[in-house]
Parts: sequence; structure tokens; C-alpha cells
Amino acid sequence: MSTIPAQPARPRTKPWLLALAPVALIALACWWFTEPLGKPPVATTAAQPVASTRTVAERSAVSSWPAATLDGEPAKRLLLRFLQEARERLERVEGYTATFHKQERIKGRLGPEQTMAMKVRNRPFAVYFKFLAPRAGKEVVFAEGRHDGKVIAHNGDWTRRLIPRLAVAPTDRLALADSRHPITDAGLVRLTEKLIAFRRLDLEDDEAVTILDRTTTDDGTARLRSIHTHPNKNDDRPFARVEILYDPVTGLPVSISSFEWPRPGRDGPLDLAEHYAYHDLRLDVPLTDLDFDPANPAYAFSRY
Repeated sequence: MSTIPAQPARPRTKPWLLALAPVALIALACWWFTEPLGKPPVATTAAQPVASTRTVAERSAVSSWPAATLDGEPAKRLLLRFLQEARERLERVEGYTATFHKQERIKGRLGPEQTMAMKVRNRPFAVYFKFLAPRAGKEVVFAEGRHDGKVIAHNGDWTRRLIPRLAVAPTDRLALADSRHPITDAGLVRLTEKLIAFRRLDLEDDEAVTILDRTTTDDGTARLRSIHTHPNKNDDRPFARVEILYDPVTGLPVSISSFEWPRPGRDGPLDLAEHYAYHDLRLDVPLTDLDFDPANPAYAFSRY
């Protein structure tokens, strides 16, 4: 009796290969639909260094700040004038670089402090960040009037192999995934303008407390300081307490720490809501369009 020869068994597809297939397809689609960067622009004439910033600041910042602690309405009026003078000085600054530190509480959780290299051009507004810590490599750039008004960013970790580059609106949920404020709020000009608006509110609020003094940071750096507290929460007051440090040479706000309103029935120190600080601030660095273009060959925005 003849027998039918057994057919060879077909090799089974390994389950892990099936699991990876959708991921590979998504990664391929992301790379395919990420538009190649254009050619980098021809560098324009660099901004000229700021002339005698130190001399102007020494006359208006250090000399006007009280030598001893000052509070009450005199402190409020002095600080408002001080900030308005700082805003005027910033009008003469084309651009600057700094090491920027940021720590924010998002959805009730205080994240780690982030450190990044920062470039800012005031007119037209543009900003570039390169993350240094705790996870280095991420880059973000925004230039007013360029790239359809979008933020261009890429991660610095392994996820960049899946999603090489993103282009989203500054207020998009992806752009705000790990930030309390859009990138269009970044920089000293916007910070100073916000501080001026709050100081005007303080002048109309007898319960708002303003204290001016001088302090020294942990690394021994001398700073001017203003402390602001508010006894009653309202829609105009996002924070219960704010502490701001100013450079005694430039008169610019270089550090701000804001604290949440206390939770009902809870005593003790206030929770930090957000902290921002500028270190190694240089107001005389020439910047060009290339500094704010993702096609800059010194940056890593390229798809390949």
C-alpha cells in the first residue's frame, strides 16, 4: 500500500516579529512624511554688540535699588520704574545667549530641573534651545514669520529613530506636553513685560506685599531681590508667592520662582510651581538667521 509523503512543516512566524511590524510601519511612515529640510539660508549681517550696556545699567540699576530692605508703596513704585527701565534697555538688545534652567509642576507633579543652551533674537522674535540635562540632545527652534509659525523640534533619545522631527503650533498639546507656557512666551522681554503688568496690579492692591532687598546665591553671586506675596487668591493672581532675582549690573530679571496657592487645610511650605533662571547671560553675541533655522548644519534637525 502506497503512502502519501509527509509535507514539510511550514516555519511559524515568530510572535515578536508580528509585534514589531506595526512599529516598523509607523516609523517608516514618520520618516517618509517628514519633509526634507531646505538649504540653510545665507547668513545675514550679524547683530552688532550692545554698546556700553554695563555703564548704562550701573547708573540705573544699582544706584536706584535700596541699600536696605524697603517695603510698602515706596517699594512698589520703585520696582515698577526699575522694571520699566529694564524693558527700555532690552529694546536696545538685538539678541542674546544664556544657559537656561527650567523646573515646572505639571498636572500636580514637579518635574526635574532642565538645563539648556539658549539663543534669543528680539526682532523678529526667534528662539533656539538645545537640551543639556537631564537628557541631552533635544533641540527646539521657533522663528516668527518662518516655518508656517510652527515650532520645529526633535528628541535626543532613541525615539528620534521613530519620529525624526515634529512641526507643530506653539500651543499644540504636543508642544506643551512638558511645559506650562508656549515657546512664544520665552525670553527676557516677555518675562519683563509680565512683571510690569503684575507690578501695576500691586499698586492698586493694598493687600499685595512687596519687599525689596539684596541677597547672595548659593554660589556667592550678589543679586537684587523682590519678594511678592498675596493673602487672597483670585483670577489675577496665579501664585501665592513670587521671588525674583535681578542682575545688579544689567538690572535684568535673571531668576524667578513662583509658588502655588496652599491647598485647603494644609500648612507648611508652599509648593514650587515653576522656576526659571538665566546663567552666563551674554547680551553682545552676534546672531544671524542661521542661528534660528533647523537647516543649520551645526544642528541635528535633519531627517537622515
